[in-house]
Amino acid sequence: MLRIISYNIRGITTCKKQQQLKIWLNQNPHDIVMLQETYKTKFFHLENFKNSFLDYNIRGALGTWVAGGVLIMIKKKFNMIDYGSDTNDRIVYIKIECNHVPIVLVNVYAPAQITERCSFFKELFLYIPSTKWIIIGGDFNCTPNNQQDRNKLGAQTDNLSYRILLQEVINPLLLTEIFRRKQPRKIIYSYHASAGNYHSRIDLVFGSDIIYKNTHDIGYVPVGISDHDALVLSIKIPPLTDKNMHRRWICNPNVIKRKSFLEKFHRVWNIIINTADLNTIEWWNDFKTSLIMIIQQEEKELNRETRRELDGLSKEYRFRATNPSNDDLAQLEIIRQKLHDALTEKLVNSIPSQDDRDFKCLSNLAKVRLAHGKANQSRIAYLTHPSKGRVETDNGMMEICCNFYQDLYNVKPIDTSYWSALFGDITTLNQNDIDLLDRDITTDECHEALKAMQLGRVPGDDGLTIELWRFIFPIIGSHFIKMVNTARDKGHFHDGFLNGLLTLLKKESEFNGTMKNFRPLSLMNIDYKIITK
Repeated sequence: MLRIISYNIRGITTCKKQQQLKIWLNQNPHDIVMLQETYKTKFFHLENFKNSFLDYNIRGALGTWVAGGVLIMIKKKFNMIDYGSDTNDRIVYIKIECNHVPIVLVNVYAPAQITERCSFFKELFLYIPSTKWIIIGGDFNCTPNNQQDRNKLGAQTDNLSYRILLQEVINPLLLTEIFRRKQPRKIIYSYHASAGNYHSRIDLVFGSDIIYKNTHDIGYVPVGISDHDALVLSIKIPPLTDKNMHRRWICNPNVIKRKSFLEKFHRVWNIIINTADLNTIEWWNDFKTSLIMIIQQEEKELNRETRRELDGLSKEYRFRATNPSNDDLAQLEIIRQKLHDALTEKLVNSIPSQDDRDFKCLSNLAKVRLAHGKANQSRIAYLTHPSKGRVETDNGMMEICCNFYQDLYNVKPIDTSYWSALFGDITTLNQNDIDLLDRDITTDECHEALKAMQLGRVPGDDGLTIELWRFIFPIIGSHFIKMVNTARDKGHFHDGFLNGLLTLLKKESEFNGTMKNFRPLSLMNIDYKIITK
């Protein structure tokens, strides 16, 4: 069970308040704590806080006396994959692994002023890494429903910013406000203003559908350290132990531009040339395994470099923003644009289809929404089992799909005595045509076939893209073709060469939960597609 606490602490720079928080946390089981309005305006404030909570990995955005600041505390038993923050000290995000499941947590402190809050929500999308398990929590300074989530309607009640939040972030990512969906009629408030006796529910947590389904418990808990209550939720994270569950990996084309990748690739290829028996078919599988490993290593390093770049820009921005000179003010605008460009590039690179990335008439955010929309349309909410009825679990739906296609593709007994009559009127090839078709496949033919393939197509099970293949083929092409011709002579390829990844596309007809509602599409590896062209 993953236990998460989100709490607006209204400042935690004093030793007394840190001790109060530590006492309260010791009494309340938890794994992750998301704090808003920390008011840690100096780096040494954050370092002192980390030294007081040594059992946690802590990532935060330094605050100002206006922005407040946010941080996330994570028990050290969890592996951190990615993290970052914005320059305005209102967002910090982190990506962790729990039971081998990647989970994104985004901690938010929205501006109190309506106009600023609306602008803030329009930029929030940039700070949410793409994954299936998404949790966005914090103080949003607006209520989902002014009638239900406020005890009084003020003279300037905000009716706009939550709608923008839904439009820009929540709906495109298919998120849900977990507490209200679990407790549709419950009246409860999380913020209590003594002046005027105002109470409202502005501390919220949003999650993807799988987060909602696995949320075991959620509720507001009084803490007493500030005028907010903590929002506490428990989520059951099932371990990824089922061998039928497929975790999709697709090569990042940007990797092949890196000098370090080129060096590693040539080193691996030289080892293959000098040690492998290139007159067999077995070496090809070893080469692809090594190639995938170095690509994945480079992707991790690329992510680390991007993270360091964003972190460095954020630190420089905060340094220059303190008592800025005229030159600093000019540089701040440049740094802000660099940050925005880096985040945008990171966001667009998460779009799986090159076609979607290449739409010149769309903004980057619109491209991402288009990609999310396509992905959401293909999601399968449930399937109907012949005896069990409606099934919604991943394992259960996978079983239905596998059984259906195993039965469909199994070889059926055929009476071959009918073949002679069936084929009697079909024209047969003469020996010259047979010899022409049976000749060796050439390197030039395969290279031309590869160049004719459209970029951006989704690869097969190995995740290796056409862009990568166009880069490596001039180097390895002759040996690859030799392997293909050897396999033809032997009558078989190595294990896995002919594997395909079956993906299901929903038909436009009304969905009733049966497999007949889908059109199967087989995604084959590029090395296989080259020789079939």
